[in-house]
Amino acid sequence: MTTLWILFLTALAATFVGFFAPARTAKVFTLLGLVAALVSLALRWGEPFSAYGGLYVLDSFAQGFTLVMIVGGLLALLADCDYFQRRGWPPFEYYALVAFAVLGGHVMASTAHLGVIVVGLELLSIPLYALAASRRDEASYEASLKYFLLGAVASAVFLYGIALYFGATGGFVLGAAGSGPIYAAAVMLLLAGLAFKTALVPFHWWTPDVYQGSPAPVTLFMATAVKAAAFAAFARVLAAVGLEGPLFYALAALVLLTVFWGNLTAMVQGEAKRMLAYSSVAHAGYIALALFGPDPAPAMGYYLLAYALSTGLAFAVLMQLDDGRGVRLGELAGLWNRSPLLGLGWTVALFSLAGLPPLVGFWGKYLVFLEAARGGQYLLVALALFAAVIAAYYYLKLLGAALFAKATKAEKIVLSGSTPVGIALATLLVVLLGVLPGLGFGLFTAANAIVR
Repeated sequence: MTTLWILFLTALAATFVGFFAPARTAKVFTLLGLVAALVSLALRWGEPFSAYGGLYVLDSFAQGFTLVMIVGGLLALLADCDYFQRRGWPPFEYYALVAFAVLGGHVMASTAHLGVIVVGLELLSIPLYALAASRRDEASYEASLKYFLLGAVASAVFLYGIALYFGATGGFVLGAAGSGPIYAAAVMLLLAGLAFKTALVPFHWWTPDVYQGSPAPVTLFMATAVKAAAFAAFARVLAAVGLEGPLFYALAALVLLTVFWGNLTAMVQGEAKRMLAYSSVAHAGYIALALFGPDPAPAMGYYLLAYALSTGLAFAVLMQLDDGRGVRLGELAGLWNRSPLLGLGWTVALFSLAGLPPLVGFWGKYLVFLEAARGGQYLLVALALFAAVIAAYYYLKLLGAALFAKATKAEKIVLSGSTPVGIALATLLVVLLGVLPGLGFGLFTAANAIVR
């Protein structure tokens, strides 16, 4: 419970400190709070803890997914310095909203009670609606409005599923016995509501517009921490109801639609953030592939960590080039010459997202494919592998724009503040966890508390 209280107090401190001190002070408080939460997780790693009559359960599964959320939050804060300094914003509430969102994600991952999941979902979602609009221009407002309207519909679907679940089982705790058409409808509505947050096709329509229109640090946070929180709740619901019968075929169809639609659509995009948004959709399909295995939690957790580091690094590079109108592929030209650190980070991130060894993204894909194969789903694995080959095309397209295209701008990119630290640290971790995958995977091997 220490982690819960640290995240809660961090969000409060960032809120109140901002009224009396510069925004930089609120940022420091938020960073220190997230690091403290990470330390509290490490000290109790692998030790289950329950509180509030079982409404809060910090088991190994919750610990693993919370780790990914905190890493996403830290990356978003460490890499944002130059981006905000160039624009003279954000106000202090940016940091408080990030802290509240991480808290909401932690709550979602740490409970099997549907009512508490709703609290965590809204605590995660409402700050994101505000964060999406924090650039305060037309594109940012449009992204926020789309996210809010579609998010409200998804929340309503989820709440309706809870109502039907209570009617079918007489309780709100996942795992209660139920059957019949009302129970089946409840399960489908619950999973549909969460599929919106995970960006599984066809619940992904908000993703490209919101990712492109939001400020780059917010997009980084959405693509890492938010996806981890959504998949934590999605996996808990699915583990409680069981993946069998029509639900099995429905999820298989969603996975295939997601990996192919995400990758094929990314190929024709001309804007880097939008291309990575569709890439994020495809990665959601790969993560869900692990759910067909006998013990999906370790593979999902490791993939989410690998994805958070890789895509977080990619968006951290893009935010140094984003002028508020997005980053066209031509603006990546000459990146290596303009900033060797950004060029190196961009190259490592794309190779990892493509699943090339010896980077962390390779092991993430290997583990989810292996987990699905352990469940006997060889056809799904083969088709997902084919989709991964398609993805290599647009990752190489993004890399080629940075390496081989003639530079349109000659001036060097000067990084300051915490930005070089965040990019260098993420690059190092992507390489280190790829060369020594046991360091990362070992954290999640105990995360089998979500036993089928």
